[in-house]
Formats: sequence, structure tokens, C-alpha cells
Amino acid sequence: MRVNVVNGFSDHPEGGNPAGVVYLSEELCAKEKGQQPESGDKKPECLTDIQMQKVASELHFSETAFITRLNDRSFAIRYFTPAAEVPLCGHATIASFSYLYQKGVIDDGVYELVTMEAQLTVEVSEGIIWMEMDAPELQQKLEPEMVRRICAAYELDTEALDETLEVRIVKSGLRDIHVCVRSREDLLRAVQHEEEICRISEELDVVGVHMSCLNLQNTEQITAYCSNYAPLYEIPEECATGTSNGGLTYYLYQKGIIQVDQVNCFLQGEHMNRPSKVYTKVRMEEGRPTVW
Repeated sequence: MRVNVVNGFSDHPEGGNPAGVVYLSEELCAKEKGQQPESGDKKPECLTDIQMQKVASELHFSETAFITRLNDRSFAIRYFTPAAEVPLCGHATIASFSYLYQKGVIDDGVYELVTMEAQLTVEVSEGIIWMEMDAPELQQKLEPEMVRRICAAYELDTEALDETLEVRIVKSGLRDIHVCVRSREDLLRAVQHEEEICRISEELDVVGVHMSCLNLQNTEQITAYCSNYAPLYEIPEECATGTSNGGLTYYLYQKGIIQVDQVNCFLQGEHMNRPSKVYTKVRMEEGRPTVW
């Protein structure tokens, strides 16, 4: 079995978020071309959940994607962190379809992505991957005491919060706590207490915390600066997260801060010296907003 490493959300090796990518149908494709698959006659689809989890644990990337080709226009992907399977991962999806494009498995066009919980659309245009997010939802605002706990877990005062964007849970494939701070300096000086964030994540049934700061001057054409934390899933910090920034996009759209068809750019990973750029947009389809 061949395991690949692909950096999502970057155009150079030093940036972006690395994901493990395993194309389970690659050996079948080789066999159809008269080549010998690397693993003999074993069908790639017969990898067990335990085997996939073991691969992800050994790679120890935030996520590893396992791709199965269903037909010419449809692919199923399962996602594993080092600790557990998750229903969706943005950067690993972008990495997976980029890998398929670079290997010549797919061309520009529209494809179906089948995950554990949803069927989504992926568009490939001149090698750029646009992924439709699962139907986004603004969920509960957090109570003041919980907000104080979260701020303390990052050694931030509540005065550092952006008062126009309340701390709340947003779902876009995954549930995250969204914390918006006033300044880039506050964002960069946050220090996480992992055990407390793990406890809070369990209590609220979320993946983790997505912290952001609006770039109101839009310098460098950046919409917001972001940091993402998911210690409950053995991901202390992640340098690029598609699902979380999809949720942030929907939140800012509902607040009237960004508009339909506007291309937004979120800069993430500065804490980790792996700057990554995640591009998003909101489309209106059949009277409802969708996030890409």
C-alpha cells in the first residue's frame, strides 16, 4: 500500500497542512492497465477500520484520508485522526482531490464526494479544488461562565474578545467553538491549556476551538487571521482547517460581514510557522446559502 503526503492549502512545500492520502483504488487501476499492483491480488477495499486507524496513528498527521473510487465521477473518503475516525476533514479532502488530479485520475470538472454523513460536490477548475461544505448551522451561543473558562484556557482576558461576534458553536461538517478576538496580537499570544480545552470539548461535544481575528483593513487581501485547536483528537494545533473556516465563513455571512460570491482568504498557521491560505465563498443555490 502506498501512503502519500500532500500539503493542503499551500502552493509551496513550507506551508499548508500535511495530510496522509491513501488511494485505495490505485492498485485496481494499475491492474486494469496490465500492471502488477503493489500488494499482490489483495483488494484495496478490504482494509479494516483497525488497519486504517493504525496507518493514521503511525503517520500522526492531523488527518489521513482513505479514498475509494466508486465510479468515474464519484469518490468515497474516510478520515482518521491519530486517535479516531472523524466524519469530514476539509484540508484532507482538498489534498485528496489534488492528488487525484496530479496523478491524472481526474480532470477539471464536477465530482461527487461521499463521506460518512453526507454527499458533497467537489469542483476542479484548472487544478484548483473547490469543495462544497456540509450544510452550515449557527448553533448555541455560550454562557458567560463557559466563555470565561475558554478565555482562561488560552490565557486571554475576556476584554480581548470581539464584542460584535459572540462566542458560539458553528457546525460546517464538524462542530467547533468559534472565538473571535479583537487583534492579531491577541490571537498570536494565546497559550493553550490542553487538558482544560479537552474537558470543554467533551462537555460541549465539539471538535475544538477555532480562534480568529478580522482583518478590517483587508491588507494583503486577508479576510481574517486564524488559529485552530483540537487537543481532544490529539491535534494540539492545526495549521489549516477547511471545515472550521467554512463555519467561520457562514458565521461572517450571517453577520453581514461577507457577501455572496465574495472570495475570502483566511490566513492560518502563523503560530506554527506554517502559514496556510484557505479560500472560501458563499453561493446562493435554490434560495439557500452554501459554503465552498
